[in-house]
Parts: sequence; structure tokens; C-alpha cells
Amino acid sequence: MWAIDRENLIILGIALGIVVLAGLMLLFPPGEQTRVVSAPSPEQATPIANPIPAEPETVVVVVQPEPQPNPVSEPAREPVAPAIPSSSVPIVDGVIHTGEYAHAMEAGGFRVYWTNDAVVLRIGLFSPGTGYVAIGLDPDRRMQGANFIIGAVNNGRMEIRDDYGTGSTSHGSDVENGGTDNILAAAGRELNGQTTIEFVIPLDSGDQFDKPLKPGETYGILVSFHNTSDNFSTRHSQRGTGEIRLDNPRP
Repeated sequence: MWAIDRENLIILGIALGIVVLAGLMLLFPPGEQTRVVSAPSPEQATPIANPIPAEPETVVVVVQPEPQPNPVSEPAREPVAPAIPSSSVPIVDGVIHTGEYAHAMEAGGFRVYWTNDAVVLRIGLFSPGTGYVAIGLDPDRRMQGANFIIGAVNNGRMEIRDDYGTGSTSHGSDVENGGTDNILAAAGRELNGQTTIEFVIPLDSGDQFDKPLKPGETYGILVSFHNTSDNFSTRHSQRGTGEIRLDNPRP
């Protein structure tokens, strides 16, 4: 009995083994292998296309220029040089510096500058022409009796003369009339079609053809110039009149 049961158990075990093996073959056919899929590493992962970045905002910086004063058209003026240190004595060099003379005025189309002390009178004349310039001091009637100083710059050379009003419309050299030339110093310059004359004369020269001038007094003047001619005998292009008052220096 034991022997039979044992044989049957063996056979049953073999049969069960065959059944199990057949079942496995049905579940996993020959040639098919099990694949294990792992998550890709960050280096292996397919990159995701980045979105197109938005264009940066354009910032326009407008730099405003510093405000500039509007140009103002002005009439041509004399070439007055920069100011020099204050001095009681103008420099006779043919250049009129700002503040060099104590007084200034316009007459006859050009400017007259003057400074005096108790002994001498210093005068600067600026003309808009290239011809002669002239000033007459203390006339009696028109040109009669005036002490004239007339000067010009000719080819870079200064020419100046001490004259006297011999008639209402005439004048002549003091020397030719028997007097003396009493111009103590003089200088001139012609630049850019304009003429500058500076000179010094005594307030009282003692010459019969020079009227004495007194500090503190006011005197009439005659002024004239020529646009182009340096000839002292040529009739002026323009003339004018005015007054100058002399300072009364303290002793």
C-alpha cells in the first residue's frame, strides 16, 4: 500500500511539475525578455525648448542741452581791449582798455575818451573809418579859435599834428603859424577798418595857439573823421559836437 501511494505521489509530482512548466511557458513565450525601464538622468533627459524671451524694453534717454542765451545782434563797436589793473594814468599805446579812461562819450559817429590831472589831458579817439580823426577843444565860433589835434595811421606809421582854428571853416599847423607843437605823447593803431588814436597834451602849454584848460571846467568840442583819407586837408566824412568836463583833482 505504501509502495503504491509512493509511486502515485511521484507521478503526481511529475504531472504537477509539467503543468506548472507549461503554465510558465504560456505566460512567458520563448525569446521575450523582461525590460526594466529606468527614469532618465537629468543629463539624458530631452531638453525642453526654452520659451522665446521677451524683447527687453527700449529706454530712450533724452539729454536736454544746457540753455544758451539767444544771440542778440548788436551794432559794431570799437575793439576795446580787456580791462587792465586800475591806474590813474592811461597807457598811450594805441589800444583803449576797458576802464582805462575816466570818461567816455559818443560824438560825430565815434567815441571820445579822456582823463586829466592838474597838469595834462589824455585823450583817446576811436573812429569807424581808416582815415584821419580830429578833435577841436574850446572853439570860439565853429572852428575858429579851437585847439585841434588831428592824427592818422598811414601804412602802420602814426602821423599827428597840433593845429589851430584859423577861421570858421579852416585850421592850420601851430608850427606853420609861428607857434609850437605841444603834443607830449601819441600812439595809434588801424585794425579791421577802424582807427584808434591816443595822445597827451598839457592843460596850459603857454603857446598862443593853445587855449589854457582848467580842471573842473566844461569845454565844447568839435570832432570829425574821414572814412578812408589820411590827408589832413581833405574835408571830413562826418563831424559832430559835444562837451567834456575836466575833473578837478584834489591836491
